[in-house]
Amino acid sequence: MPKIVIAAFDGLQRSQVSLELMPVVSALADKGVRFQHNHAVFPTVTRANSASLVTGVTPGKHGITANKSVYMENSPTEVVDALIPKLAEINDLTDGELLLVPTLGEIISQKDLKWVSVVGGTSGNAFVQHPNAAKYGDVIIHPEFTNPPEHHSIITNKFGAWPRKEAPADALVERTTEVAIEYALGRLNPDVLLVWFPEPDTSQHAYGVDSTEARQMYSLADANLGKLLTSISKAGEEPDVFIVSDHGYSTIDSVIDVHIELALAGFCPDQGDRSVVVAENGGSVLLYLPNKSEQLAIELVDWLDDQQWVGAIATDIAAVATDKYASISDIGLYGPRSPDVVVTMRSVETGHSSPLERSGTSTGGAIGVGSHGGGTPAELHNTMIASGPSFLSSPSGIRSQIASGNIDVAPTVLELLGIPVPGHMEGRILTEALVGGTGAIVPASTNSSEQSPIVHTTTTGEKTYICEFG
Repeated sequence: MPKIVIAAFDGLQRSQVSLELMPVVSALADKGVRFQHNHAVFPTVTRANSASLVTGVTPGKHGITANKSVYMENSPTEVVDALIPKLAEINDLTDGELLLVPTLGEIISQKDLKWVSVVGGTSGNAFVQHPNAAKYGDVIIHPEFTNPPEHHSIITNKFGAWPRKEAPADALVERTTEVAIEYALGRLNPDVLLVWFPEPDTSQHAYGVDSTEARQMYSLADANLGKLLTSISKAGEEPDVFIVSDHGYSTIDSVIDVHIELALAGFCPDQGDRSVVVAENGGSVLLYLPNKSEQLAIELVDWLDDQQWVGAIATDIAAVATDKYASISDIGLYGPRSPDVVVTMRSVETGHSSPLERSGTSTGGAIGVGSHGGGTPAELHNTMIASGPSFLSSPSGIRSQIASGNIDVAPTVLELLGIPVPGHMEGRILTEALVGGTGAIVPASTNSSEQSPIVHTTTTGEKTYICEFG
């Protein structure tokens, strides 16, 4: 049985966890630690955040800079949608270095520990969790592929064909759980098990943020997590459990095609001397200048600055980099595959409380449904809960007010396994949440709306910071 379970609910915002709709997750939170100020990495898309969860670094450092981006080793002008089989091709092209830093699976395998992922989300999400799983004796399971490949036919022969991913993704949630219990746990016996539920993301994209359909799906995913944990407890085990998500959401109030806008403005998307390669990611756009023309950069940024659909701009290009713009480093995208210019889409407050607090322009989707990828608080603030024998507990619940992020999961998992944290990791060990950690518990404010929570504060002076971009 696993020592650690990581349960990821795609697109689950912290405010969506309630006793009524998610009793299993709420029970874990009420006896463990809720991280009140947890953040996704930017851009707030799944594949960038999935890679950050398993590497402990920001996208610029691990190299999966967005769902759609340019991989220089592949082509300076081809926008890659980070899915199978293209990611596998790039991994082969780079001799196993699709990710520029090791994954948790790679690190723990050197201590004879085993990693298994069962992923009901996109194929890219699954692949980036451990691109070289076969080499290290680990297993990644996804409806479209397994790594190593021989597991795919065994699973389909045993369980039948995987359900199609469609909204609502109830059948896929249930099959993901079934395979995790009967195959991952029953046959593979991992030390670390990651299970990724495709909801409520699928339904929020299709029906809207916190829609009736989405609420039904995060209740269903919650119930399936309960089945998984029950199967583990029946074996007499009590693992440490992380509940995580990859991003929050905004609501689309307008849609724009950036390729068309650039063309109308006299730029040449993806071709010619005035080429601007455009990678659209919902709430953000990554822009690449293959010829590195400073004059083109000046014209592009000046034009972007005047567009009503543009929220914020980031660049490191010397000719336009001023205090007016964030740097690529500021937003965690500096690295070998950095874009030249990054734009967040326009966003406004809705006047509603979370999770409907923001609306704005998106590069895709439909008006009224959910979007992410930007740098707003609604998209950056995501879910993280920790519970189990290694974590602090209290009958009234513990609330950590210390900033945390998805990059903190990997170093904390290593700490739980007794493995030194590599120096390249940017995340930190969540010591304030650990039994025997370096924090101190103080009574919560009497103004709190939650029932008698305990707020956890640190005494080490250790801090993390997040730049809300946009």
